Amino acid sequence: MKYIDHGRGGDADVLQLAERDMPEVGAGEVLIRVAYAGVNRPDVLQRMGSYPPPRGASPWLGLEVSGVVAAVGQGVPEWKQGDRVCALVDGGGYAEYVTAPAGQVLPVPAGFSMAQAASLPETAFTVWANVVERGRLAEGETLLVHGGTSGIGVMAIQVAKALGARVLHRGHAREGRGRAEAGGRCRHRLPAA
Repeated sequence: MKYIDHGRGGDADVLQLAERDMPEVGAGEVLIRVAYAGVNRPDVLQRMGSYPPPRGASPWLGLEVSGVVAAVGQGVPEWKQGDRVCALVDGGGYAEYVTAPAGQVLPVPAGFSMAQAASLPETAFTVWANVVERGRLAEGETLLVHGGTSGIGVMAIQVAKALGARVLHRGHAREGRGRAEAGGRCRHRLPAA
C-alpha cells in the first residue's frame, strides 16, 4: 500500500511516497479506502518533527479522511462495505487505506463531496466534544467564540445556533467575518482587539 512518509521530519520537501503493509482491521474498527485526507496543524507540526504522535497512535501523518468502507471488524454492525464515510483517525490517513475506531466514523453528509467530507471530522469532533459534551451548551445560553472566522470557530457558531444558543464571536479577517456570520447565522460580532 502507498502512503506519505515524512521521514525524520522537516520542511514539506521531506514528504515522500512510500510503500508499507496495508493495515489490518481489528475488532471495533473500520478499514477505509481513503479518497481524501484533511491537512491539519498537528499534521504540519508532526511533519516538522515538533509534535510527536501520542503513545499508541500511528507514527504516520493524517488525522482525518473520507473514503469508502473496505472492511469492518468484529462488533461493528453500523457500517458495511461500500458505505461512504469520513473519520477522525489516530494517524495514518495519508495513505491508500487506514483503520478508524467505529465510534470515530461518520457518514458523508448529504450534498458533501468526498473532498469536503475529509475536512469535517477533526473540526466536528473538536467542537462537539468541547461545546456540547464538556460545555453543555443549551438553548437560550450564550457562547462567545474567539477566532470565529477559523474552521473551528465557524463550526462552533453553526453548532451553537443549531442548539438554539445566542452567539458572540470575534474574528480578524474581513472576509472571514462575513463567512462566520453567514455560515453560522451569527449576528453579534465583537470588534477585534
